[in-house]
Amino acid sequence: MNTLLDRLSRLPIPLKIVLSFAVVILVGSLLLSLPISQAPTSEATYFDHLFTAVSMVCVTGLYTQPVATTYSLFGQIINILLIQLGGLGLITIVAAVVMRMGRRVSVRDELTLKEALNRNELTDFRRFLVSVVKYTLLIEAFGMGLLSLHFIPELGLQHGLFTSLYLSVSAFNN
Repeated sequence: MNTLLDRLSRLPIPLKIVLSFAVVILVGSLLLSLPISQAPTSEATYFDHLFTAVSMVCVTGLYTQPVATTYSLFGQIINILLIQLGGLGLITIVAAVVMRMGRRVSVRDELTLKEALNRNELTDFRRFLVSVVKYTLLIEAFGMGLLSLHFIPELGLQHGLFTSLYLSVSAFNN
């Protein structure tokens, strides 16, 4: 395991970024293809799930099968997570979690983050990452609140809140 991690740490930064997204897409497509992720009426194939995972992570909003009729609640939650990972960037999320745990991010990892986020400087990086995550969640929560004013009366409390959350995360990240 350490040998694999050593090899991965020596990869060029752009390749690390591409691999991280490829792994998330692969895992996402596998999760979406599970029976627990499917609606009973789903006719989606694995390639539909793969296309959906790529679309969600790359936040294009494209799909081959309607999300609402293809995926169960679990599958739709997976979709939201894939959209969020794609929008915030997997590397940003990992760095924010590592920093939240109080661990130091290595210079090499900071360079990867700098490259992934297209930043020119590394100064005050921790505050920048925390701000990105915090403001993203605040804006999405505000959008969800506004959307829920329409969807709760129309769909009921639970379904209206979930629809508002899904649309807010999707709209912000797109």
